[in-house]
Amino acid sequence: CAITNFQCTDGPVCAGDRIECSCTTNTSTLQWNISYSEVEPLIWNMITEAYFSHGADTEKYSYGYNFTFNTTYTGPDTSILTFNLSQSESVLIICTDSNDGDTEHTTVTDLGYYAKAPTNLTTTFNPSGVTLQWEDTDNNCTSTVYNVTVISCSCTSTSVLTYNTSKTTIHINSSDLLENVTYAYTVRGWNEQQGNISEPFTLAPIEVMSITINITNTTDPCKNNSCCANVTLDIILASSHPNQYYNISLYNSNTGLSSYKIKETERTGSELKYNEAYCFTVTPMSNCTEMPIDIGTSTTEYQCQPPENASPGFN
Repeated sequence: CAITNFQCTDGPVCAGDRIECSCTTNTSTLQWNISYSEVEPLIWNMITEAYFSHGADTEKYSYGYNFTFNTTYTGPDTSILTFNLSQSESVLIICTDSNDGDTEHTTVTDLGYYAKAPTNLTTTFNPSGVTLQWEDTDNNCTSTVYNVTVISCSCTSTSVLTYNTSKTTIHINSSDLLENVTYAYTVRGWNEQQGNISEPFTLAPIEVMSITINITNTTDPCKNNSCCANVTLDIILASSHPNQYYNISLYNSNTGLSSYKIKETERTGSELKYNEAYCFTVTPMSNCTEMPIDIGTSTTEYQCQPPENASPGFN
């Protein structure tokens, strides 16, 4: 005479999850004892007990715990316990064979209790708006809903935007944000754990303070009157700003004017001709509209020297 089977929901469980346990005995009599405690400190408090025997009541409900016995899908002498786990609690579940005292038990704990606040809040711009992203590596609760709060502060007003998402990223359309306004955001995760405030971000263009030309010699031989150097622009901003867009113009008297964005700041030696001067002009652009903004334009010049010289020069 003994308990022949006992099992409960496997894997990480968090507050609100549905827990199911089953207990089977070959004596047709069993008893459930349910206790709860805060996760820390662990002090057990009896909640309820339920006693079943073959032919007795088939269902009982007590303090949020639902017990069924001898159900059609489990077969005879099996009892099913179901309940939803409460926040920051542990539940001790004991099933006892009432005839010989044989017991099985398990403890179910809200793992969300150990969850940490979201970290590594980042901001990425693209033509349609801005993407906010964060990490939540110390949280095993897959049902987490994040509360994202975007705060803007200007000289005349303060506004707040709030979003809810089950993902660790959210995209905000540019139409929801104002240019020339600085924003920051915070994220609340499981159990209202709130991360640090993000770095400030804005849709407004950031002033270009200076441009430095970095030059490396090409590995291939100089061909077709080309410059023996690769030229890369190092753009210094008035303040740090991720993925700021630019209109970068390259001009010389023979080739005319061409434009490209910051991700194309490198010009290879095959594109530049020696004994010609090149003028680079950098103009900030609105991150979302990609329209040039007349602010902080900077210009620098590069003189590609003949291939017989040891190294190129610049102005």
